[in-house]
Amino acid sequence: MYKYRSKCRWNMLLHIDGAVVEIRPGELFQAKGAVDSRYLEQLNKKVAPKSKPVVKRGRKPKTQEIFKEELNGSSS
Repeated sequence: MYKYRSKCRWNMLLHIDGAVVEIRPGELFQAKGAVDSRYLEQLNKKVAPKSKPVVKRGRKPKTQEIFKEELNGSSS
């Protein structure tokens, strides 16, 4: 059995277990098979252990070219 909660703001009709069922906002219900809808939150799913977040690195900052003359201390 799968347990779900509706996340939709309005009533919706779903075809569940061979019948059309009206689901209200925030309503809890059970189904024999899995139901795929973006407006339903599955309550009894197994929670996988959280992995470390992936850190994306940005571009390396551009380095300014320093002239050899400036390094030596001589200026023209």
